[in-house]
Amino acid sequence: MPRFVRTQREMEGRFEDVFVLVDEDDPTEPWPAGAELRHVGRPAPRQDGLARVTGAAEYTVDVQLAGMLHALVLRSPVAHGRLAGLDVDAARALPGVRAVIGPDAEVGFGGSRLLSAEPAYVGQPVAVLAADTAAQAEAAVAALAPVFEPLGHVVDLEEALREQRFTEEPDEVARGDVDAGWAEADAVVELEIETPAQLQTPLEPHAAVARWEGGELTAWISTQGMFDARADLARRFGLPKEQVRVITRFVGGGFGAKQGAGTEAILAAELARVTGRPVRLVNDRHAEQLDGGRRAATRQTVKLGARSDGSLVAVESAAVVSMGQGGWIFPVNEPALTLYAVANAQAMVFPLKTNLRAQNAFRAPGVTEGTAVFEQAIDELALVLGLDPLELRRRNHVDHDQRSGLPYSAKNLLACYERAAALAGWSRRDELRAPQPDGLLRGMGCATQIWWGGGGPPAHATVRLDAAGHAIVTTGIQDIGTGTLTTAQIVAAEELGLPLDRVRVLGGDTGPNLYGPVSGGSMTTPAVMPAVRSAAGKVRRTLLGLAADVYEISAADLAVADGRIRSHDGGLDVDVVEITEKLGNATIDGSGSRGPNPDDARVHTFGCQIAQVAVDAAVGEVRVERVVAVHDVGRIVNPLGASSQAEGGILQGLAFALSEELVVDPNTGIPVNATLDDYKVPTIADVPEMVLEFVDVPDDAMSTVGAKGLGEPPIIPTAAAIANAFAHATGRRCRALPLTRARVLEALR
Repeated sequence: MPRFVRTQREMEGRFEDVFVLVDEDDPTEPWPAGAELRHVGRPAPRQDGLARVTGAAEYTVDVQLAGMLHALVLRSPVAHGRLAGLDVDAARALPGVRAVIGPDAEVGFGGSRLLSAEPAYVGQPVAVLAADTAAQAEAAVAALAPVFEPLGHVVDLEEALREQRFTEEPDEVARGDVDAGWAEADAVVELEIETPAQLQTPLEPHAAVARWEGGELTAWISTQGMFDARADLARRFGLPKEQVRVITRFVGGGFGAKQGAGTEAILAAELARVTGRPVRLVNDRHAEQLDGGRRAATRQTVKLGARSDGSLVAVESAAVVSMGQGGWIFPVNEPALTLYAVANAQAMVFPLKTNLRAQNAFRAPGVTEGTAVFEQAIDELALVLGLDPLELRRRNHVDHDQRSGLPYSAKNLLACYERAAALAGWSRRDELRAPQPDGLLRGMGCATQIWWGGGGPPAHATVRLDAAGHAIVTTGIQDIGTGTLTTAQIVAAEELGLPLDRVRVLGGDTGPNLYGPVSGGSMTTPAVMPAVRSAAGKVRRTLLGLAADVYEISAADLAVADGRIRSHDGGLDVDVVEITEKLGNATIDGSGSRGPNPDDARVHTFGCQIAQVAVDAAVGEVRVERVVAVHDVGRIVNPLGASSQAEGGILQGLAFALSEELVVDPNTGIPVNATLDDYKVPTIADVPEMVLEFVDVPDDAMSTVGAKGLGEPPIIPTAAAIANAFAHATGRRCRALPLTRARVLEALR
């Protein structure tokens, strides 16, 4: 009997009370410890891998519809200004132009304005138009000939802080008595470091195609949250959700930047509504780098106090954050408050309004920036105390969440430390500092990772088994390149007892109305896979019941594996098709949902990374030679996919440490490197050796699958490990990331 249960779901550290529909009759339990699983835990290629590598996969940028118009956005060239002139009539008069929307027009039926006559950052949309061809759209945008009256702007953190330009009141969290902690401390260190604004730079930019048919809207959107996008469009255009369909078959990356419908989909839908034709709106690369999103730049000050044995007695952290035009305050201070045991802690965030695009999520938002600084301070403390940095971390291990007071549902961080140290050769790290034949300075550094990753309800799935013995799994997943559809395929095949090639997973379409969460916050796998397993379990039990009817045997005496139904006594061994072929045109159907999160524990992920670097002191070059990463993210469903996720996270963390930084001219407020010519994302030449392992211990307290999220954890400790390795190699510490040649030479001077 279904019933409602109150629980909490988590997204990037924010907790929300929700009611979840629970099937009390669902007998699904975690797989028994030590059970031999056929598919789960074994590497499997992606079910859509061939389509992706052959070019057959249709991304949003590939969608072509009959009669489709091409939209283009006029963007502000100034950091803050007032629109003094816009020649809309000249643009409308050009051949092929079908619609022009200026900043004074309503888009849809209400909501915040998407076009501005007083833009507050370079790249902000001012007007949008649609034409028969892309070339005609470009000509029309030029014909708009905008004139801007420049207004004052602020992009510098120090200036914004002096003027107290806060997006909201500074946030403070405290526990214990930090003054008493300082009095108790035998050693105190303080460190101030700046972290850069980092651009998500997905391979596929923000893109949307919209088409109206009667009163119904269909939108192809490159989004991480197709159900959120559906809700955004329904609200904007005053439609029931059932009259909006969002299709997101393939996404060329998002990394947090593509939440909901986005400006592109709403503008495309409005242009399609007023013209009566499908409309395509795709950011070019410059527009994407200006307005696609960014990780906020920060300046953080961390102060630590400890006894002589290394035990922390006080932590203070203050973060000044360049919010741009707004956004929610990401948990920059979370590492300081939760990573290690400390009774006395105080943390403040100063969110500053600057003339840049509103900051948005970028893979482990806040925690990546916070870890990059806090973990460097931990190494400085180890140096003062004369302790091994890894040993200092072990001595401050904590087994509960210090924010809520609840125990962790599972924590295997000490195992991560032990394995990472063995793989990296940590005990010999000081040997790296001996003179090297190539004249380079070498060092090794470590860092700890903490993140949430438990997700939660709601999430739903269905499984249909046909007469040919093939299963179709339908989910609300939008696979943003992480391989989550393949993860669902593995879980379903395991529960159904079928070979992988007899199971196909569908997603990327709100049409079936099977809700799945946004692909962010490391929540897709822990949220959706229990629903898939529940649905598959219902189909399996029905299948075995039908087999029992056919062979006049108790269903309790039957099992299914490898596509065959067998009796426990060995007397029966038949292919599943022997039963399913009797269905004729019927199917066996099952539906499943994600159950509640534990209310007596907090679900987190943990890990340790150790980096080895080589520094050319003559030219200031830092090269990462090796990264060892060991993470505790619960059960590993697909080791091949998990390794891919870890590699990608490490590379983005490496970029945060060494090369990626949005540079803004303080005099004009213009980003000067918002192109791939000048914004330095890593290339294959920058890829170090990566040694990856997972603790792979299921967290059965949080779901029937026991798998936590892996999207964010690998990026979190990388930059700190690299910076600590640099300090170990050189005896110097840079006061800002990334470790550019100029900064390295300054530090070494």
